Amino acid sequence: MTKFSYYSSLFLEFKKHELKFSTYDKYSNIIRDRLNPTFKDMNIQDIKPSDIKRWLYSFDDVGGKSKRIYLGVLSGIFQEALFDDVIEKNPVRNVRLPKHDTEKIKPFTADEVKRIMSLADNDNYRFYLAIAFYTGMRSGEIIGLKKSDIDLNNNIIKVQRTRSRYGESSPKTKYSIRDIPIIELLKPYILELYNLHDHEYLFVTQYHKPYNTTNVFQEQFWKPSLKELNISYRRPYNARHTYATNMLYNNLVTPVQLAQLLGHANTQMVFDVYVNYIENFNSNFDRSIEIYK
Repeated sequence: MTKFSYYSSLFLEFKKHELKFSTYDKYSNIIRDRLNPTFKDMNIQDIKPSDIKRWLYSFDDVGGKSKRIYLGVLSGIFQEALFDDVIEKNPVRNVRLPKHDTEKIKPFTADEVKRIMSLADNDNYRFYLAIAFYTGMRSGEIIGLKKSDIDLNNNIIKVQRTRSRYGESSPKTKYSIRDIPIIELLKPYILELYNLHDHEYLFVTQYHKPYNTTNVFQEQFWKPSLKELNISYRRPYNARHTYATNMLYNNLVTPVQLAQLLGHANTQMVFDVYVNYIENFNSNFDRSIEIYK
C-alpha cells in the first residue's frame, strides 16, 4: 500500500519543472495546508469519493473558485498514482463541486471614480489608479511596466510582463500579452510618470527599486480613502471591473474588443461576468422603441 504523501510529493516534484514558481508555490501551500491534514497518512488506494466530498464540504472559509483549484491539485495527485497503475481510477472524477452563488461584481460609479482619484495625493498611487481605471490592467501588469513598454508616438501601452512577490515573470496567459490604447484622459498621467525618474521601470519605490506588490497602495491609501469618502469597500482589482463594465455600458467597445483589451482568450468571461451585469440595468431601457416597423 502507498501513502498519499508519496504521490503528493511526486506531483510537486514533476510540477516544479512545469509551472511558474508562483503557481508551484500555491500548489505546495494547498497540499501542505489543505490536503495533508486529511489525506497525508492515508493509503491512496483507500481514498474514496465520499472521503473527498466530506473533506471538500468541511471548508467554509473559501469560495467555489478556491475549492475548484483544490480539487484540481488533488486530481493531479491521483492521476500520478493512476499512471503508475497503483489505483484503477481517479476518485476525484466522481466528485462535483456543490452549487454556489457567484459573488456579483459591484463596479464603482463614475462619481466614485472621480472622488477616489481626486483624493489621491501620493504620486505613485495616483498614477497607479489612473492606469487601473483607464486601462483595466491587472495590478501586477501595472507595476511590471517599463518605459520601453510605452509607445508615446502611437499612444500604446505594451503589456509584456507582470511582477509579484516572486519577482518579474511572464503575464498570466499568452493572451495577456497585448497592446492597450492610451486614451487622452490617461496620457497626462503617463507623461508625468514617464518623466518622473530615470529608472527602467515606471513604478519605483523610495529606494529606487521596482515594486513587487501593490499592498502598500492598498493599506496606506486605498482602504483609508474609501473609508474617508464613505464608499463601500471593494478590492483595488475592482478598478478592472469598473473599466470593463463602463466600456461596455457606454458602447465604447464590443465584447470581442473588450476581451482583447483585458487579455482574455475569448469572450466567455466578458459574457459570463460583465454582460450579465450590464443586462441588469433596465432603468434606462428605451420603452418607446418600435421593434416591428
